[in-house]
Amino acid sequence: MFQPTRICLSALSKRTKRVQVQVLKDFPMFNLYKGQVTKVKPSFMRNYLHNNNGAKYILDETSDVDPILLKQFQERKFTVNETSASNVKKQIPHAAKGTHPLTKEELQELGKIIDKKQMSVEAEKAKKENIGLDSDVTLENVKIPGLDL
Repeated sequence: MFQPTRICLSALSKRTKRVQVQVLKDFPMFNLYKGQVTKVKPSFMRNYLHNNNGAKYILDETSDVDPILLKQFQERKFTVNETSASNVKKQIPHAAKGTHPLTKEELQELGKIIDKKQMSVEAEKAKKENIGLDSDVTLENVKIPGLDL
C-alpha cells in the first residue's frame, strides 16, 4: 500500500504566537492609539508598528511599560467613553418623546404597504429574469455598421 512520506501539520504556533507591545504613535487605521499596551502578531509589529519608532516591544511588564504614555491612553479612553455615554443619553430622551405605540389599524395598514412593496420587488425580479431574446428583433430591424445585407 501507499504510505505518505510527508505529513502536513498545521502551524498552530504561527497562528497563536503574539508579542506584547506599547504603541508610541497613533495608528487609527489599525485602531491602535498612543500609550496602548496590546498583543499583536510579530509580523505586524515588524512591518507596520516598529517602523519609524511607532511601537516598542515589552519584555517585562513592570519595567518596560512607559507609565506616562499608559496614563495618557487611559485618560483618552475615559474621555471617549464619557462623550459616547453622554451622546447616548441625549439620544434616548429625544427618541422617547416623539414615539407612541401603534394602533391595530396602523399596524394593518403598515402590513399592507409592506406587502405591496414586496410584490413590486418580486415583479421587478421577474421582469429581469424574462429579459432574453425578443421575438420582434430581426436582422431587418437591427442596423450594424459595416454590415450590408
